[in-house]
Amino acid sequence: MKLKKIADNLSGVKDIDGKVNFEITGIACDSKAVKPGYLFAALKGSKANGVDFIDEAIDRGATCILLDADNKVEFMRGDTFIYAKDARLAFSEVCRAYFGDVSAKMRLAAVTGTNGKTTITYLIESMFKSANQGIGVIGTVNYRFGSRSIPALNTTPGVLDLYSLLSNMLKEKIKACVMEVSSHSLEQGRVETLEFDAAIFTNLTREHLDFHKNMRDYLKAKLKLFQKIKKKGFAIINIDDPVAPKIIEKVKSEGKAQIITYGIDNKSDVSAGNIELSREGLKFKIFFSTSLEEYSSSESAAGGRVEKCIEIKSSLIGRHNVYNILAAIAAGLTLGMSLKDIKKGIESLESLPGRLEKIDCGQDFSVYVDYAHTEDGLEKVLRSLRELKPARLISVFGCGGNRDRGKRPIMGRISTELSDFVVITSDNPRNEEPVDIINEIIKGINKGKDNYAVEPDRFIAIKKALGEARRGDIVLLAGKGHETYQIFKDTTLPFDDREAARKLLREKNSNSVRADTVAKRASPVENHL
Repeated sequence: MKLKKIADNLSGVKDIDGKVNFEITGIACDSKAVKPGYLFAALKGSKANGVDFIDEAIDRGATCILLDADNKVEFMRGDTFIYAKDARLAFSEVCRAYFGDVSAKMRLAAVTGTNGKTTITYLIESMFKSANQGIGVIGTVNYRFGSRSIPALNTTPGVLDLYSLLSNMLKEKIKACVMEVSSHSLEQGRVETLEFDAAIFTNLTREHLDFHKNMRDYLKAKLKLFQKIKKKGFAIINIDDPVAPKIIEKVKSEGKAQIITYGIDNKSDVSAGNIELSREGLKFKIFFSTSLEEYSSSESAAGGRVEKCIEIKSSLIGRHNVYNILAAIAAGLTLGMSLKDIKKGIESLESLPGRLEKIDCGQDFSVYVDYAHTEDGLEKVLRSLRELKPARLISVFGCGGNRDRGKRPIMGRISTELSDFVVITSDNPRNEEPVDIINEIIKGINKGKDNYAVEPDRFIAIKKALGEARRGDIVLLAGKGHETYQIFKDTTLPFDDREAARKLLREKNSNSVRADTVAKRASPVENHL
C-alpha cells in the first residue's frame, strides 16, 4: 500500500518529513517485528518509549517512522517521518487504512464491565454455533475463530493485533465477532477506530485502581465504548447496576444507539423471574418487554415476533450467571438471532474455563475454580455458592501483587464473613513478597474472626482446603481461574488450580480406598464372612 494513501487517512498530522509516494510492505509498533519496507510507530508506553528504538527499526529496514510531534528532533537517518498530535490515535488510523475498515464489514459486539465479560462472550459464541454461523471471540482466555485458538496476552489485544485478528476472520468468511473490551484498552485507544453493532455493559465495581486513579476515572474509561456504537446499533445495559443511569445518559447524548436494558430487580426490557438455583445449574423464565418486538422484526434482527416469555435451563451456576445470560440473550436478538437458536446456544454451554468450573473426581463434596479476583467478584461467587446450601463453604484465595492494594483487606473481610473456613494464600505475587500481601488481606478481617488459616504456598493451601472438606461441603478455589501459571518476582512457574485440585483429589480418593481396604481386612466380621 502506498504511504500516501495511509497518510491521507490520518488526522492530527503536524508535519511529514520525506517522500510519501512509495510502497509500505507492513506496519509494526515493536522494533523487533520490523522488516524491510515497514512503517514503524514509535509509541510511548508505560515502561518504554518507542522513540528510543527508532534506530533499531531503521536498521531492520523501516522506511517510515510515525511518532508524536512533541518528540520532533532532527534525525540524521531514515526516509520519512510522520509527526502526529497523537501518535497512538494516528497508529490506530494507520491500522484501519492498512487493513481496511473491518468493523464496517462485520457484526461486532463488545462487552465491558468489571465482571461477567468472559462468560457473556462464551454464551454468544455458543448461540452462533447453535445457528451454524461462524463467529470469532477475543477475550481473556484466548482469541479464537474457525479452528484457531491463540493464547491471550491481554483481554483486548493491541490495535495492530486486533486489526490483524479481525482481518484474518474476514479472510475465513467469519463476519461476526464478540470481544471483551477492557478499561485499559479503552483508555489506550486500542478500539479507537472500530464501531460496534452492540455494546454490553455488565457492572462496575472496584478494580484496576492501580491504573485508574479512582472510580470516576474507571467509569470514564468504560463510557468511551458507548461512543463507538454504529448508528442504529444497540447499547445493552444492566439496569440493576448503580451506574446504569450514567451509561444510559451517555448513550442518549451520542444519539446513535437504541437502548436495551436487562436485570432482575428493576423493570427492564429483558428480565428474569422464577429463578431456581442448584448445584446442577439454573432454571428460570425470561420475560421480554413489548418494545423488543420491533427489534426482533427489524431487518437487523431475527425476524418474527419475540415471545413474551421463554424458559431457560443452564448448566452454569449462580445468580450472577442469570445476569450474564440476560445480557447474552439481548445481544443475540440485536445481532439477528432467533430465540430458538439463542435458547439452544445457552442451554448447550455446559461450562467454561475457570468460571465456576466444576472439578469432579468422584469426591462427595463439590469443588469449583473461579477467576473471581475483585471484592465484588469474590462476594458474588461466595453468595451464589451460599445459595446452594452447602454443609460448609470453604474458600481459597489470594491477591495479585503490583495491583490495587486497596481491595486486599476488603477481600479478607468478605471471604471470612461468607465462608465457613478460608485459606489465605498467594495469587500472582509478582514483585511483592507473598507474606506482605497476605498481611494486608488479614488487616480487613473483623476482630474475633478465627475461621481462616494462612499458607503462602498455593498448592499446599489447596491441599489444606480439600483435606478439610467433608460430604456436602463446597470448596471454592478463587482468583486464578483459567490461568496456567503463577508469576513471582524472578520467574513464572506452571500452575493450574484445576490440575492441582484434580491431582490432590485423586490422591485423597486413593488414600480413602486404601484406608477402606485396610479397615475391611481388619474387620473380624468381614474376615469371618
